[in-house]
Amino acid sequence: MAFPDGKNIKRENSGDRRAIGMSLIELLITICITGILSVSTVPSFQAWLERNDFKHFGSQLASSAKQARIYALTSKKPFYLITKFENASCVIISDDENCTCSTYRLCAQNDAAYWELPTKWNSKLTTLNAKDKTIAFNRHGTLNFGSATTFKLSSNHFAAKVTVSPLGRVKLCSEQHITGIPPC
Repeated sequence: MAFPDGKNIKRENSGDRRAIGMSLIELLITICITGILSVSTVPSFQAWLERNDFKHFGSQLASSAKQARIYALTSKKPFYLITKFENASCVIISDDENCTCSTYRLCAQNDAAYWELPTKWNSKLTTLNAKDKTIAFNRHGTLNFGSATTFKLSSNHFAAKVTVSPLGRVKLCSEQHITGIPPC
């Protein structure tokens, strides 16, 4: 029988009354091995966290651009995707092109139409000329100025781009392999 009924006949007969279980040495060895394994996984866990936060950051910017376009199409009036990253760091969807990070409560479409750029992982949002950018979607859902706009997103280890075409199409792509984001 592989597992006796909890009694060890040999020990019972010999008079040895030691408890069956783990010794302190065995417990300490197990704790040491667990500690070594957990310390070795921390860097990969940090990279996983950064990758997922960066993916969320890029997806949120692309989603905001798509939402601004949908608002313009459904309300039949211009809507703006306002990105501020020179002095304050925020993204706003509004029908007022003069909306700022400090006045967003008065002019943002709703609470979901405003978000601040993440500061964790040294995340940055820029354009080609490194200036704040306002994208105007007209009532047809296309851009008013007729040229594509590209935002560059970066963190400590990842980089991506969000491009808004003159037709209002939004494309998110990554310069590294990130599951869920196509490569550039």
